[in-house]
Amino acid sequence: MQALTWNTLPPWALLASRDMLRAAIPERRLGDTLKEVLAVLTSLPQLELSDMAAIYIREAGQDRQRLFHHNTADQMDLPIDLPLGARMPDCIAEREDLIPYWIPISITGDPDFGTVAFFSRTERPINMESLMALRLLAQELAPIIQQRTGCTASLIDMVELSTDEIYIFDPLRFTISRTNATASVRTGYSAEALTGMTPASLKVGISELDYRAKLMPLVEGSTRSVTFDAIQRRRNGTVYPVKVHVWRIRGPSSDLFAEVAIATADQRKAFGLLEQVFDAIPGGIGVFDNRSRLLMANRRLYDLMNIPPELFPPGSKFEDILRYNASRGEWGDGDPEAMVRERIEQAALGLPYSFERERKSGKVLAVRSEPLSNGGYVLSYTDITLRKRAEKELIRNRDELEKTVRQRTAEIAAQAAALEEALQQEKNINAMQRQFVAMTSHEFRTPLAIIDGAAQRIQRKKGEMEAAFLAEKTQQVRSAVARMVVLMESFLSAGRMDTGKIELSLVDCSLHKLIEQAIKRQKLSSQHHRFDAEIEALPPVIRCDALAISQVLTNLLSNAVKYAPRAPDITIRGWEEDGFVFLSVRDEGVGIDAEDVPKLFQPYFRARTSTGIAGTGIGLSLVKQIVVLHDGDIFVESERGKGTCFTLVLPIQGPAIPETAQPAPEVSAA
Repeated sequence: MQALTWNTLPPWALLASRDMLRAAIPERRLGDTLKEVLAVLTSLPQLELSDMAAIYIREAGQDRQRLFHHNTADQMDLPIDLPLGARMPDCIAEREDLIPYWIPISITGDPDFGTVAFFSRTERPINMESLMALRLLAQELAPIIQQRTGCTASLIDMVELSTDEIYIFDPLRFTISRTNATASVRTGYSAEALTGMTPASLKVGISELDYRAKLMPLVEGSTRSVTFDAIQRRRNGTVYPVKVHVWRIRGPSSDLFAEVAIATADQRKAFGLLEQVFDAIPGGIGVFDNRSRLLMANRRLYDLMNIPPELFPPGSKFEDILRYNASRGEWGDGDPEAMVRERIEQAALGLPYSFERERKSGKVLAVRSEPLSNGGYVLSYTDITLRKRAEKELIRNRDELEKTVRQRTAEIAAQAAALEEALQQEKNINAMQRQFVAMTSHEFRTPLAIIDGAAQRIQRKKGEMEAAFLAEKTQQVRSAVARMVVLMESFLSAGRMDTGKIELSLVDCSLHKLIEQAIKRQKLSSQHHRFDAEIEALPPVIRCDALAISQVLTNLLSNAVKYAPRAPDITIRGWEEDGFVFLSVRDEGVGIDAEDVPKLFQPYFRARTSTGIAGTGIGLSLVKQIVVLHDGDIFVESERGKGTCFTLVLPIQGPAIPETAQPAPEVSAA
């Protein structure tokens, strides 16, 4: 691709060049000029550059380039020095997220004048035409820096910063070409009005010839400066005494004369006011020159740095102050000299920086350095201890508040879950109660219907009843009544279980007798079922609540009979093992679905295979609770259509709970 020239630059680059020239006005500080010129380049949409940029300039007589200026380059760790000819430092080359562009800039006679570093803000590299335009535009930085760092630059900085009247004039015509704001304020003339006048026209009693005569040693080069007293005239006609100093400043092409008019009385007054203002500032302020010597400091600076003023008066080296703090351990462990060198090199860069430091006493200081155009800098210390404590307290309160909010949220969630569970439980209870009422009404209606039917038959027969007939009907009535009694006992026991008011009356009783009585009761209501009991291996007695265990046995045998209407054989087996008695009740009835087995002992639950068979759903729940109260257990094995086997396990010595002294009631076979 053919190299670009100023004649072939694209329109956007020409517009950028115009904006760069507008930014490079001589009245501005060099740092501000470079900042705006770099901002013009990095904001061009065609280049897609980050706002970070840095300029390196070769030091005279050195084989390296040093960091001279940067725009927001504190966002990355830039090197301070670059070897000549270096394309990319290692610290940047290792960054995979950056695409750097190191563009050399030169001036006539110095091809290694400097380097400008730009960084892409996308992963897409700049196209070749745009990169060539950027290289050409970046070359404009070299003459700007060269012109502003020579004698003219020193003169401009002096003019901008000085609080004395300064007049720059031509050594041949003696006409003023530049002044500072102080000259306009003191004399009452505007800067435009002063331009074109001569320094002699502002003085009383000194003609142009007299003024030239006083400066003749400068013109001839026999002296470096001239000093004399004069009376300065203001625009309104008033006058004031000044001490005049005139220097000859030699430049590469032409020389300049500079006059500094110092109003001695005003200066002393202004300096005294400045000292008062300085001391009134709540923070610590120190002004250092370009060689890091202390020019001025307020009392607060000594207080915050905790250094004695008599040891470090104006004129002291910043290095000595740093070494004094390092020797006291203010910066922690480490080599004091290494820490001093690090901070001196940081100050020598002439770049703004700020940081926070906590002293050994717990005081927290905010330290800030702002460079001056003459190479010096202003160092400020601010006590932010209270602010830091407030921040920590705010963070602590925030954390405590978040913790409290989390706790309350968890509590509310737990309460909501408990409420939801209670509501669901209430719904379940209501549903079970409705089901229970329906079942109990049916259960009671059946034996009552049997009793009523038997009574009607007896009434119709009256005196014609035969003994067998009467015995049959009487047996039906007794069976129905027994069934109702069992139902009532189950309801009452279940109620006592639910309220926690049931108490066991433990006695030594014969399990054989309880089993035989339960079988006898079942035969009254189901004469066609056969009960095969093999219980000889049971111990003679066990300790239990006889009435409660009798209810358990009755319920198990009743279920075996009820759910095996077409299978008459009921098998009861009993044995002893490791201090426990085992009793199984097996039928060959309808069985239970596998998914219903785990729910059998829940209150009011009835298996799907029980459809059409009378029952309340509280029997097995009551059995489970009674067995658990005896420190026992009950297991069930079942398969749909093949019958069910319940196995009861009870400790022979009884449960480990306080016993009551009440004797067990006699369990009747009726």
